Amino acid sequence: MIKRFYYILAIFSLNLIYSCNQNSSEEGDIHPIKIQPVASVENLSIKSARIVRFTENTFAPVGSVYKILAIQNRVILVDRIIGNAVIIFDDTGKYLNHIHRIGEGPGEYKNLENIYYDEKENVLILIPMDYRKKYFFDLDGNFIKEEKYNENIRYIDLLPSGSSEILINNGSLNAEDGFKVYENQELVLSAIPFVDYLDMTPLYGRNVISKIDRDNYNFTVGNRDTIFRYNSNSHEISVDYIFDLEAPISKIDYGNHPHPLEYFVESQMYIGVFDIFQNEKFLSFTTFKYPGIKGRLLSKSTNRIYDTEELIHNKIGNIGFDGILGLSENGEFIAVLKPNQNGGWDFSKNKNLEAAFDEMGALGPEEFLLLFFKIDEIG
Repeated sequence: MIKRFYYILAIFSLNLIYSCNQNSSEEGDIHPIKIQPVASVENLSIKSARIVRFTENTFAPVGSVYKILAIQNRVILVDRIIGNAVIIFDDTGKYLNHIHRIGEGPGEYKNLENIYYDEKENVLILIPMDYRKKYFFDLDGNFIKEEKYNENIRYIDLLPSGSSEILINNGSLNAEDGFKVYENQELVLSAIPFVDYLDMTPLYGRNVISKIDRDNYNFTVGNRDTIFRYNSNSHEISVDYIFDLEAPISKIDYGNHPHPLEYFVESQMYIGVFDIFQNEKFLSFTTFKYPGIKGRLLSKSTNRIYDTEELIHNKIGNIGFDGILGLSENGEFIAVLKPNQNGGWDFSKNKNLEAAFDEMGALGPEEFLLLFFKIDEIG
């Protein structure tokens, strides 16, 4: 996470862009939801909580968690920093296989960008950083085939379904629309035009498409303060949530500020909405405020905002928290946990998790755990 943070700051100093809360014509009568203040986590209860530790594998220790896919009793991790690989475990943490095909031959690539799951075809689709080909694998990590890549697309996020693709495009690389839908490789919808002061984003968007139900999806684009809805039957886009990021100045003024990075740090501004996951009751997302990420949980029934890290500390214990980065097939949020600032693990607020942790034995200082959990709002 620290490496990722400094990477963000490096890009920040180059782009000097920020998205503050500015209403658009698409917002209608929806009232902005303030990022602050947050509601008391005493209104929440954690249920069905369990922790997963990963066994040693024959490839390399997991050095970072960029993305988590929980599919058919498997937990699939993307490690872009150390392993440059996809590592596949079962849902108890037992190592199964890995994807690491570095090279220039058939079925090989130099660097991993991301991996996505096609629910209809039941395959994984790997995208390399050079965006030249797509690589297809089964859920056990076995290579199937490769296809030539559409060079006009730079995936930030992708939700494939057989012959259809719902995607977020990195408009800063080609100045094209941020949201696109393809069917049988034909473009059927292109929306959210590129805007430099919104889309030259210092944040690397990931997990910015979230399935609501069979036909509806939430998504975000660039540094906008809005979570949109897309209906795959009507191809209509609407707005579900607008967040008041409570910025002291407008995004345009910020872009023209003589020292925008210093101003961002000193003013404690919030930026971006990404890492979106949801179940029937809550929508989880991440925003950024110096010096790191800030997790938020939005109650769908009350529109209350909760601080995810505060929830972990008050209901689980004093543990390091790297964010919610996945959702299980039965609606559990998946959080990445790490040792606290003292290098220890504290599960004292949850006796069941404390007992499970004690049975695991000693953990190394670089290890992490995954926390699977659901929550209820009781107040």
